[in-house]
Amino acid sequence: MLRKFRSILVLFLAVYIIALTNKSIYSNPLQEAPEDSVRVGLVLSGGGALGIAHIGIIQALEEAGVRIDYITGTSMGSLIGGLYAIGYTSDQIEELALSNNFMDLFTERRDRRYISNYEKIYADRTIASFPVSKKGIDLPVGIMSGQHIYTYLSRLTWHVHGMEDFSQFPIPFAAIGTDIETGEAVVFNSGYLPDALRASISIPSVFAPHAIDGKMYIDGGMIRNIPVQDAIDMGANYTIAVDVSTPLMPQDSLTTLASILNQTLYYRIQEYSTPQREMADHVIVLDELHDYTTADFNLAERFLEIGKHYGRQNLDKFREIAAMQSTPPAPRPGVSDPGSLPISNIIIEGNTIFDDDFILRQLDFTPGTTLDPDIIEEKVTMLYSSAYIDNVTYRLMPDDDYYYTLQIRISESRTDDFRVGLRYESGTQAAILLEGSFRNLVHRGALTRAEARLGEQLNFTLDHLYYGALGSQLALLTSFQYLSENVDWFEENERVSRFKNEVFRGEISGANYFGTQNMVALGIRKDFTWHTERINPEQIGASSTDYHALFFRFIRDNFNRRGYPTRGEKIAAEGFLSDEFLLSPINFTSSKLYYRGYYDITGWLSLTNSFWLAYSTGEDLPWHYWSSPNRFDPIFDYIQFPGAERYELNSRNVQSASLGVQLEPFYHRFIGAEIFAGRFLNNWNLEFSENEIEYGVSLTVGAQTVLGPLKLILSNSTLTNFSAELQIGYQF
Repeated sequence: MLRKFRSILVLFLAVYIIALTNKSIYSNPLQEAPEDSVRVGLVLSGGGALGIAHIGIIQALEEAGVRIDYITGTSMGSLIGGLYAIGYTSDQIEELALSNNFMDLFTERRDRRYISNYEKIYADRTIASFPVSKKGIDLPVGIMSGQHIYTYLSRLTWHVHGMEDFSQFPIPFAAIGTDIETGEAVVFNSGYLPDALRASISIPSVFAPHAIDGKMYIDGGMIRNIPVQDAIDMGANYTIAVDVSTPLMPQDSLTTLASILNQTLYYRIQEYSTPQREMADHVIVLDELHDYTTADFNLAERFLEIGKHYGRQNLDKFREIAAMQSTPPAPRPGVSDPGSLPISNIIIEGNTIFDDDFILRQLDFTPGTTLDPDIIEEKVTMLYSSAYIDNVTYRLMPDDDYYYTLQIRISESRTDDFRVGLRYESGTQAAILLEGSFRNLVHRGALTRAEARLGEQLNFTLDHLYYGALGSQLALLTSFQYLSENVDWFEENERVSRFKNEVFRGEISGANYFGTQNMVALGIRKDFTWHTERINPEQIGASSTDYHALFFRFIRDNFNRRGYPTRGEKIAAEGFLSDEFLLSPINFTSSKLYYRGYYDITGWLSLTNSFWLAYSTGEDLPWHYWSSPNRFDPIFDYIQFPGAERYELNSRNVQSASLGVQLEPFYHRFIGAEIFAGRFLNNWNLEFSENEIEYGVSLTVGAQTVLGPLKLILSNSTLTNFSAELQIGYQF
């Protein structure tokens, strides 16, 4: 008897110890669905932004005391249902829906802090990108890769990364996707939850299809937008289907190509949805949503109210259902801050271009480090910002001991790109930019870029970057350019001459082009220059002599974005030396330093300041080394001085500074004011006199648009009484 008691005691202690040591990154206890005469399955349809209304229905079910035993969802319904299934309260999901800026979430621009030094010079100038294949220029498989939304889903599901079986969630869950190869519906009830959700929301042409274990998936709404049968298969014997989908449009609404294409898509969705609705025990169709579109994410609050309205309408029915259940719903404490976890190892998958060691150096990972979602997302963002990587995803898996393993999966970019940019300035009219990037054209790791700027100013560029070992930050750049520009020549603020400056240029330089901070370049430049279409040529001060020069370049650019930055700084410096001892025909030196900083004071207020110094020597100074504000330069960007015409303040030496403020009273709507002071000198000196200093003030009103920054610049200065300029698009 004593021996038997000891055996039972040992067994009890063993079970107790295992229970204490067994760990899961899920923060709430799992709940077993009780055997009940009424087991409710909640079915949430797809509908894009309209799916936010699902939250109001769930809140009504909670108020009525309905125990939800199973959840199935498609597209937005899978996202809302999946979060509720893993423990989020309806109030938490409501807060997520209202606090998120979906435009930022769906934006695919890479973080400028982490793109390469070379890319920072030329990035963020185009509005459309197309893949280039062997057959030519093609359309992309989706407008968005889904990187940001996937990272967001990984953060929200942090506490269930280690769970493979979705039936082990507090509420058993299944998401519906579509196999793009077979066209069949796929039920995701196991695996990695962010993968299942990302596949389910992959609206064709909007999101790129999502790959899981070698198969590609798109939005489940294509085949089963209201997955009632799947809830029944899970064990539900009473199903509540919530339909927020878009109905077929009447004939008088089919007046555009887009509406007709959408209608052909809705045919199939509605055809497959009808039998699913007929299977449900209770169907809720939110007719008030039919006046809106699936893309109206800016109306999240409105959709939430519509959902609450229909929830209140169904409260009596929900109370009847709750009364048929013998067991009430389990308490829902919600999902708390995930905190930090100790990481012992990183597993990297999918990489063939970069080796593991290079990626680990980029991640700056030390085994045993404690990481939280913010740190991991920053590291993932760093990798995603590489020109060679399309997507980066991550997952946390518990080890057998105290630590976790961070699994990183990389989808490498193997396609070439063709991009288009548009620009309008009231001074130079419209311009178009055509740009192509070609990877591995000469050898593995090489990057070749061709560019054509068409408009009043012409620029044709061919760059080739190459280096010995992939993963190295150092690279050699060979560049060829043809530049053409009509120049007005001013003397004492009076236009006295005009000429067309044409240059064919060759450069070779070495730099840390594939680094992300503080680019330092050394190189040599050879220019062949022509002045044509000259008016009053004797007044032209710029040299037209061919020459070659050594140059030094430094750039530090950590603006958070190129158009309307709100924080960060840019420092750009260049120095050129052309001399007889270098066997150059002319002697000159040119050096320039420019600084622009933005300082984020609040979420809507930033301060900004700048200074610009330029110094040159030599009688024969080619046109490109004269300093002229209100003129774009790829190294220095657009340096403004209010009230001056383009080329009006053209000079050998510059001393200029500014101070201003930028407000964002509404999302991506801006107001800025700035004051300037500057000296534009033929001979450098520090003997400041009042009559040499020009003053100016500018007021900028504008917005971020799909075409790039929109700016209306109103200015006044000691040069002119008043001027106004309109700019649309990124500068190039």
